[in-house]
Amino acid sequence: MKKTQLVQSPADHRRYQPLTLNNGLRVLLVEQADAEKSAAAMSVNVGHFDDPADREGLAHFLEHLVFLGSEKFPEAGDYAQFISGHGGSHNAWTGTEHSCFYFDIEDNAFADGLERFADMLGAPLFAEASVQKERQAIEAEFSMKLKDDGRRIYQAHKETINPAHPFAKFSVGNLQTLDDRPHQSARDAVRDFYQQQYAASRMCLVLVSALPLARQQQLAEQYFVQMPDHLPAKTALTAPLYQSEHLGIQLNIQPHKPTQRLVLSFALPDIQPWYPYKVVSFLAHLIGDEGPGSLLSGLKQQGLVNALSAGGGIDGSNYKDFTLAFELTHAGMAQRDLILQSCFAYFALLRQQAFPLYLFQERQRLIQWSFTYQEPRASLQLASDLAINLQHYPEHDYIFGDYRMETPSESLYRQLLSYFRAENLRVMLIAPEVSASRQARWYHTPYSVEPLAAELLAGLAQQQPMPGYRLPEPNPYLVGQLQLIPLSGHQQQPEHLVDTEHLSLWFKADTDFHSPKGHIFVQLTLPNTVQDLTQLALTKLWLELFLDRINEQFYPATTAGLSYNLYVQQHGLTLHSSGLSANQIALLQDLLSELTDRQFSEQRFAELQFQLVRHWRSQISGKPISQLFSQLSSLLQPLNPDTQQLAQLLEQTDFAAFNQFSANALQQVHIDALMLGNWHKSDSYLLERMLTQWQQQLGSPGQRLPRQSFSVQGSGPVWLQQQLTHDDQALVIYLPAKDRSAAAMAKFMLANHLISPEYFHALRTEQQLGYLVGTGYVPMNLKPGMAFYVQSPKTAAADLYYATVIFYRKFLEELPEIPADDFAQIKSSLIAQIRERDTSLASRAKRLWLAIGQGDYQCSLSQRIQDELEALSLSDFCSFCYELLAPDYDAIFMATGPAPEHSLMRSMTTAELASQLDLQTDWL
Repeated sequence: MKKTQLVQSPADHRRYQPLTLNNGLRVLLVEQADAEKSAAAMSVNVGHFDDPADREGLAHFLEHLVFLGSEKFPEAGDYAQFISGHGGSHNAWTGTEHSCFYFDIEDNAFADGLERFADMLGAPLFAEASVQKERQAIEAEFSMKLKDDGRRIYQAHKETINPAHPFAKFSVGNLQTLDDRPHQSARDAVRDFYQQQYAASRMCLVLVSALPLARQQQLAEQYFVQMPDHLPAKTALTAPLYQSEHLGIQLNIQPHKPTQRLVLSFALPDIQPWYPYKVVSFLAHLIGDEGPGSLLSGLKQQGLVNALSAGGGIDGSNYKDFTLAFELTHAGMAQRDLILQSCFAYFALLRQQAFPLYLFQERQRLIQWSFTYQEPRASLQLASDLAINLQHYPEHDYIFGDYRMETPSESLYRQLLSYFRAENLRVMLIAPEVSASRQARWYHTPYSVEPLAAELLAGLAQQQPMPGYRLPEPNPYLVGQLQLIPLSGHQQQPEHLVDTEHLSLWFKADTDFHSPKGHIFVQLTLPNTVQDLTQLALTKLWLELFLDRINEQFYPATTAGLSYNLYVQQHGLTLHSSGLSANQIALLQDLLSELTDRQFSEQRFAELQFQLVRHWRSQISGKPISQLFSQLSSLLQPLNPDTQQLAQLLEQTDFAAFNQFSANALQQVHIDALMLGNWHKSDSYLLERMLTQWQQQLGSPGQRLPRQSFSVQGSGPVWLQQQLTHDDQALVIYLPAKDRSAAAMAKFMLANHLISPEYFHALRTEQQLGYLVGTGYVPMNLKPGMAFYVQSPKTAAADLYYATVIFYRKFLEELPEIPADDFAQIKSSLIAQIRERDTSLASRAKRLWLAIGQGDYQCSLSQRIQDELEALSLSDFCSFCYELLAPDYDAIFMATGPAPEHSLMRSMTTAELASQLDLQTDWL
């Protein structure tokens, strides 16, 4: 085995071995001693660009079909059931030029999983029955997205580029493109496409496991050397994305959801050769800066835009569309030329100045820290990330390629700036009020195309820098050196350092991830924000205004390895800071200090009030499944109203009423806090002192509030029909637990673990009732629960109910027949999932903060659930599953249509049921 030359982080203790099999398949083996599961990922240099012109969507169709039976394992559901039955998961995606397939599984089943994975990719059956059924799944996916603005805008974009470029193709496919034809059936088409496109020379395989590299190599050679190897390398793309007639134009698009956006795009060549310098992302960082003197700052001061993002856009092997996307105000809609002029003024500023080495070195330092102190990733994520890296980077940079950032030459920087010129500009205006003279194919998007005025382009070409714009100053939040606390400082469990009537502080020094980062959660209980629904609506607006006001001031912190998030929770607000622990307490102190300034601009109040109301109103056009789950949550959780209620209440509020609310919001504050990560205990004392002083400055501190919830106990099964503005039908069946014991949690988790793959296979794969099908473990109000959900373009909600009941009864018939050894294996695989350790400091912080919030102060709930699963007998589990089908079980059926005939459930409105629910109060 040759010695690897891969560049890897000093904190990365994995062993890597690249190799190439005899059939040309490039492989990277990763030995990770502490991996919880084994994982594999196969990337393929085939995507929708490779679709035949008359068979658009074929690559996507093939991705679906390879899971549904192979030469050695012909049963359509065998692969998914095997992976799920051994504690694993699987998925795949199809992009423009690549596809990727991946799975993870328990170590002892890895070899068998790889055998199935290799056969799936190397010898798919494309059985006629599966082809016909999966065409319906593709159609359902296509139909579900007909009102998705991302796809609608994407299609209009595709119709205004060079038609010879493969980006112009329809990527998803539907019944029309994947139909049976006299000269070629759909099965023949996908089989021919596979033979013409899939070969080992276009594939890259990554294995991640605790197994030794030598054993992994044996598995790779045993199962993957048989992959087909008959194809040459793909021909490089040569057609340009844009021709001259596709530049200097404005594309006007009417969206489905109300929004006002302006997108500027500039055509770049293939940027992959520049990856060692990260110069494109650095330029995006400069243009997208949000601090003082930035392009965004100037435009916001003029009241023209609310937000800016830079550097996005499509990219591939011979093109990059560099975009600047603005969220417009009403004034901005009327003064778009001024926004364009400001952009080109900023480009002129960049061209006039030398390459800003000091800013580039700041980015270099941060990305080097990210590489040096990178936190571990789950096996599945690592495998899929590396599989794509193998397609893009030379061998020595398989790991380091994403982090390599060498200083570019001045000429390269100038070359990149040269693309930001008027004759290379395209503009996209997305707003309901734009004129439309065309309709995009497939998604029926109304749009029009018009040339940009010659006078405007000439003026932009001569634009000079404007006063007020400047490059960012050196970052004040960027520390010189990072220091890790000693390993001896590690604490196994959080310590409750402060527990008074008004303040609770938990602390945990953590060295497990060898990370210089930390997390601080500060929950502010604010009684004057949760007394009624109007206060809740105003709290959400107040939060938006606060974040808007401080964005410019604290933007440098977010570019220096720090981040902050402020969100509404049941009793008020929670502030969460994270990132590098150095300077984080100072950041938190600055944020809390700003929080006490409750003065806001009336102009920004009006603008953000309008934006928030419009956002809430637009949610009625979301996916039916999402809307049903949202309404279920609103029904069962106090102060979590339907967004349409919030919109109505907020719309009725004026600036004077808002100011009165704001003046009283921060009264009687109680604080709960958690500090976790790269901290000394002395840091916790600083945090305690700072929080206490801030609390005292506000006046009289407050106390905890009880947690409240609505109980459905005794309501019996009830059918709640919802009126939604969507063509699809949908059903959510929610089964709540009677209590919140560890035993109940164990049973609901196991039920979901067992039922989920079977339900998907029965209703989605076999019956083709819809594209969105599944089950989920759904805890709500601290109690466990389970939900079945299905969304269908053609089947009524009552029929979805019948299909689910038939499925569940069949499941109950077969459940007692499970052999004892199989039941033990199923429980073990679930226990292994629950037992999985935290994959990062962030996941640990989130888990412990959640545990504290639920009153699980010993963080022992996970172990208690595992103990209950160990002790659970098949007979007791069967009894539990039968209970869920009892005619008096307190199930809630959220549906888009009327209840089935002759059912035992009551049909009610949501308001009628809400008026009957009992309000429960819990002190944690």
